[in-house]
Formats: sequence, C-alpha cells, structure tokens
Amino acid sequence: MIDQLINKEKVLIIVPVLNESGRIGVLINNLKALGFKNILVVDDGSNDNSSNEASFNGAIVIRHLINRGVGAATETGLEYFRTNNNYNLAVTIDGDNQHDPIDIELLLGKHIEENADITIGNRFMSRENHIPGIRKFYNFLANILTSILVLQKVTDSQSGFKVWSRKTIKTIKIEQDGYDFCSEVIVKAFHYQLKIINVPISVYYPVNYSEKGQNLNQGIKTALNIVYHSLFKN
Repeated sequence: MIDQLINKEKVLIIVPVLNESGRIGVLINNLKALGFKNILVVDDGSNDNSSNEASFNGAIVIRHLINRGVGAATETGLEYFRTNNNYNLAVTIDGDNQHDPIDIELLLGKHIEENADITIGNRFMSRENHIPGIRKFYNFLANILTSILVLQKVTDSQSGFKVWSRKTIKTIKIEQDGYDFCSEVIVKAFHYQLKIINVPISVYYPVNYSEKGQNLNQGIKTALNIVYHSLFKN
C-alpha cells in the first residue's frame, strides 16, 4: 500500500554530513537498496574522506569549504531542491546511521496519507529507543522553549529526520546555521500555519556517540539562540 502511495523517483534524500567517512557510504547503499536513487550529500567542511566516499557510492555531493553548521548544510540541501523541479518531497536524514532508512517509507506514507507539510521522525514516541541522558536533556530544554514559542506541546523539536513538502521548502528558509535550526523550522511552520505531524521512529546511538553533537556550552547556546532568534528575528 505504501509503495503505491510513494513515487520514489520524486523524492530527494538530503544528508548533511561532517566527518562521516566509513558511515556515509553505508547509509547511501542502504538508501539505494530501498529504491531511493536521488541522494544529495551536503558535506559541511569535513576533513576526512566523506565527500569522496559519498560520490563513489553514487550520491550527488555539494561541499562547504568551511564548517558552517548543520542548519546551513540543511539549507544548502533545501536550496538545491528549490532550484530543481524534478522532486515533490524531500527527506532529511542524519549521516551517522543513527536513523534507520526503513523508517523513511513509514514517514512518507503518513505524510502523504495526512496531507502534511512537515512530518517529524519522533524519537520519543517509541519506548524501545535507548537515548543517552545528555541527548534527552538537550532535547527536553529545546522542547520547553519551542513549546512556549508556539503555544503547543512539542516532544521532539531537535529531530533532523523529516519529510518536507515542496510548499514547506518554498515557504521556509533556514536562517540559523547551528542546531537551533530545528526549532526555527517548527516556529516558522506554526507561523505560516503549515501542518506538522509526528511519526515514531527507531534510533540508534553507538557507544561513542557522546563524542558527537552538542557539548554543554553548545547546548546552552542553542537554547539561547532559539529564544533570541524567535523573539527578535522573526
């Protein structure tokens, strides 16, 4: 039934990466095995072999000369989508294999069935996910701030695993280069009255995952940026 709803030729998979050599090739091949051939990797200034590995495995690659941040990398991918009329939907997914590509079909199916504008892959809707405490803390803090700003409960404001409609991508331009872009997108989506739905996903954090992502200072900075840019920049 889901396969009948989804035209995978019209879906662009956008993968922001930073130093994911040894992982990005695995993700690309898993995506291709599921029938997703349109894969865009945005290399955000990696100093490893991520770009070459992505290109070798068949992805389109755009490279930032310097590390600008995951928000900037995501916006680069969305801008590629805007300037290309071959696609109807975009999917953003992390490049470190924490997400299961199989969930893309579930997200796309629900997105189409409910005529959504943004579909968020929600890590906290499944009790089977084992999420590190520091990830829970950062997400809890961002959820509170985002919920206050949109006057509605938000339970996974920082998920990078999303389905985006063409309407959404034309309406929302990401301005924040860092992690706070996720909350920025939600706040702007509510402002423009776009329909957001949440769908449970699986997530896997390897033992060394604490070495990646935000540290305490970055987490606090992200929280402050969410408030500042939402109150004074929108």
